[in-house]
Amino acid sequence: MNPTIIHISDLHFHTYPQNFQECKSKRILGMGNLFFRRAKQYPLERAKLLVEQIQQMKWDHLVISGDLTQLSLERGFSLARETLEPLLKDPERVTIIPGNHDRYVKQSGGKDYYQQYFGEFFGDGEIHVRKLNSDWVIVGWDSAHPNDWLTASGTVRRSTIQATENLLSSFPEKTRFIIVNHYPLTFPEGWEVDHFHELYNLVPVRNWILRQPNIRLYLHGHIHRNWQHRLSRDSAPELLLLNSASSTSRLHPGQKSSFHQIDLSGDEVKVSPILLK
Repeated sequence: MNPTIIHISDLHFHTYPQNFQECKSKRILGMGNLFFRRAKQYPLERAKLLVEQIQQMKWDHLVISGDLTQLSLERGFSLARETLEPLLKDPERVTIIPGNHDRYVKQSGGKDYYQQYFGEFFGDGEIHVRKLNSDWVIVGWDSAHPNDWLTASGTVRRSTIQATENLLSSFPEKTRFIIVNHYPLTFPEGWEVDHFHELYNLVPVRNWILRQPNIRLYLHGHIHRNWQHRLSRDSAPELLLLNSASSTSRLHPGQKSSFHQIDLSGDEVKVSPILLK
């Protein structure tokens, strides 16, 4: 079986706080951003269109690489789950990881709404693992955590790297792996990297992945611009990095894709940009 993956990201389902307790800390800034910009940028109709379009496509696995919500409110997660439900009927065919907006603030009482509404698509372990066929395995990382008011960074924990190393060594040498993480490892030419917005440990994580020749794909979101990047390796296949954010956003002038379809056939990877009409 040659699997086909649909990769979407940064859907930003949004609702407004309903009481004073929900307006805490950086949600105040987020509410302003939502009111003046993102509520118009992410109408619910676009999300419904996305679901309908994916339903009409042939695919074996769906990947959502974070930022399901805008303010990590329970009603936002509930709306996301309700809207995406037609695509989520078989958890074995779905990988969902959290983004920084899904861990926007520390929830009262230690609640984790991502885990409550979407945890079945990641699992209880350090990493998410889903075997697509005898050749390809998906590995999901959770690198998102609450930050202070002006920071949106993440961290890939040492324990996550160690768990991934152990996993890689447990499979046959010919197995190829796909890492799913919210944060990018590369940026467009001339892009000014904001260290308060990216992975705190971006460079060591990228270098570690480049030293793992069986990791062939890196799927992410976070920066709301779709792209395909390639990093060469010495004496090993290149690393392909795909950004599918933001899949539900209104289109901007010149935009050519909203998400990606990935077809895997043995060692070959075919990527097709898809535009949400």
